[in-house]
Amino acid sequence: MNLPDWLQKPALPTETTFDRFVQNIGGQKISDILPGDPSFQNADYLFRNESVIAELKTLQTDFGTTDSFRDKHIKLLEKYISDGRMTFGAIFRSAECPEEYSKDLLRLFRPALCRILKKANQQIKETKKELNFANNHGIILLVNDDFISLEPRFITSIICEVLTHSYSSIDAFVYLTLNHYVDIPGNDYANLLWIPVYSERAPSSLVDFVNKLGSQWCDFLEVDVGEFDNKVVTDDPSAILQARAIPRKLT
Repeated sequence: MNLPDWLQKPALPTETTFDRFVQNIGGQKISDILPGDPSFQNADYLFRNESVIAELKTLQTDFGTTDSFRDKHIKLLEKYISDGRMTFGAIFRSAECPEEYSKDLLRLFRPALCRILKKANQQIKETKKELNFANNHGIILLVNDDFISLEPRFITSIICEVLTHSYSSIDAFVYLTLNHYVDIPGNDYANLLWIPVYSERAPSSLVDFVNKLGSQWCDFLEVDVGEFDNKVVTDDPSAILQARAIPRKLT
């Protein structure tokens, strides 16, 4: 089987790739400006001129394929079937699943994402305190490498719901892909994503910075992996409603 070129390219190391990118555009690794062994868990990057602290997180586990998730999923199915809220056949026909079941299924993914957000929030919070950057804005750069069992719209929706009520040191997050591509119906290309989401308290200056960061990231990747065949910039959230990950390993 002959795979397309974009599926044959080796995966990029997320952390070192971002280190190079940030330094390329004038940002700093916070670990480089801290003396010795810091007494706190610091965030990853400082954009001093823009008053932004960024924490890089990578989704390396496909939570929907773990044994613990499968056990919880089976219990959820058994509960709905035994309560008469869902037929056994609906397991194989998702269109027949009740809406409340779909919501409960999504909630099973929430704890794993919450742990990531909680740690990132603490790292940003402590970095702001220890380096006297109280007025800096905090953002998460969330790279999805291997969490492909849940569509991007659901992942971003869960994160938005969590951040609406918790983790106030995070003013924005960017959901992006680096080592897997995404299929979007109506688009003939394999796509990489850069999806920024902002809290209500995020100023326009932060929005402008993150949008510029996305453009710079695109330019950086083109130098690294080759020119893209297609680029789409849109504020329409419906653009990713039916987006699905394309596995790097086709079977």
